[in-house]
Amino acid sequence: MKVGGRIALWLGGVVLAAVLACVVVVVLFFHKFYPNPPTASFPPPADAAIAQRQDFDYLLHYFELNRTYSAVAQTEAMRLLTEYRARVGALTAPEFDLAVSRIVALADNGHSRVDPGPLSRSRARLPCRLYRFDDGYHIIRARPSCQPLLGARLVAVDGRPVDEIVDGMFLYFGGPRNHYDQFASVFFLESPELLNAAGFAIAPDRLTLRVAMADGTERDVAIAADPPDPEAPHAYSDEYLSPEPLDKEGPDWLPLLARDAKLPVSLRAYREPFQCEYWPERGVFYAQFRSNEDEPGYPIKDFVARVEDGIRRSKPRIVVVDLRFNQGGNFTTTSGVMSTLTDLSPSIEHVYVISSPWTFSAGIVSLALLKEHGQDKVTVVGTLAGDRTRLWAEGGGMVLPNSKLSIHFATGLHDYAQSCSGQPGCFWPMYFFPMHVTTLEPEVKVSYTYDDYVGLRDPSLERALSLASAGRSARGDANR
Repeated sequence: MKVGGRIALWLGGVVLAAVLACVVVVVLFFHKFYPNPPTASFPPPADAAIAQRQDFDYLLHYFELNRTYSAVAQTEAMRLLTEYRARVGALTAPEFDLAVSRIVALADNGHSRVDPGPLSRSRARLPCRLYRFDDGYHIIRARPSCQPLLGARLVAVDGRPVDEIVDGMFLYFGGPRNHYDQFASVFFLESPELLNAAGFAIAPDRLTLRVAMADGTERDVAIAADPPDPEAPHAYSDEYLSPEPLDKEGPDWLPLLARDAKLPVSLRAYREPFQCEYWPERGVFYAQFRSNEDEPGYPIKDFVARVEDGIRRSKPRIVVVDLRFNQGGNFTTTSGVMSTLTDLSPSIEHVYVISSPWTFSAGIVSLALLKEHGQDKVTVVGTLAGDRTRLWAEGGGMVLPNSKLSIHFATGLHDYAQSCSGQPGCFWPMYFFPMHVTTLEPEVKVSYTYDDYVGLRDPSLERALSLASAGRSARGDANR
């Protein structure tokens, strides 16, 4: 064989070996961090007791898939599983839901949970939709029987103070408390069946709400629940802030705000996950990320390019990155812009990042990358993000075969305060993003109240713009 042929053969072998090595790495990566749960191969259950037993047996796989339990928590979770399994057939369907939720909640991890959205659609639910503001829970969307209560603040349910109920139901969710309060607590408060199963409500099909009306008076109102509706909008309560109709929302649902209300920029066009604009009179470029991945009709790559190009062309003095409604996705889609944002234009003096308990998962990675690489040029405004600096994410979902409870498990360790390199479960991409962010607490704390909402105000954005203006004035005075 000629020398040239041997070299070509050798190079071909090297390329083939490299391709095979890449394939092996990819397969290992997905097997480790995104495993498929085993197939549930049970015969059709003859009765409720057998159905519950099968679901509990299948739930054992959760301990193999979810990597977030401490040794003590897993022992307690297994003890509870054994205890509940001995009661199959005696548990009502809502009691079963709570039993599984309590076992999963012991993982104490925001990504390890029974998904509240599908759970709420499988149970009777009030014709009222609640939102948690920093000064209480208010009804902001309603069907006819609840519409007289639009805007009312929830004080108590069946004679129990609302805060007592929210505290008690935390047992069935776990993870960071502020994320539960904002994200999941409303699902429990809207569910007579689950509250009744937990001992917080008198009946499974109705609740007596004690509410404070706009004039300050309080009243007790009995509200019957709607039957389960698997086709109800797949929405979290942040989406109810916008008066826009939701997909699959019936025409009899009425929002608190007028459909044509002049909303603050953060709530406009809420069906669009991304928006950005330049305000030349202020020298401010505003970019809102409600997601870190492609959404139907809205490719994230195109939006990132729009932001980068917009900043380079407009040469803003201030950039505001709004992550307050960003619940995650794939953080690598935005890692480039978040890591280099302060360097996109020499004109940038400061970056203000808006966060809230809705800021979660990949949204938190974006926040951490901005803080890590922006350093003193970055100030976080708003309220604390919805997870810790060390957490477990990634993973996937499993569905119990009979109850159809949807449960998320977490497989990949993230640590934004120090590298998780060398630690069991460290999510491999994190090796390329070492960070030293010791806290996610905002430097400038700004609450969001019910009065802010109905007054169409955005106090976090207003505070960021005020700080930007004050900074410019201070620099101007110093130069005189």
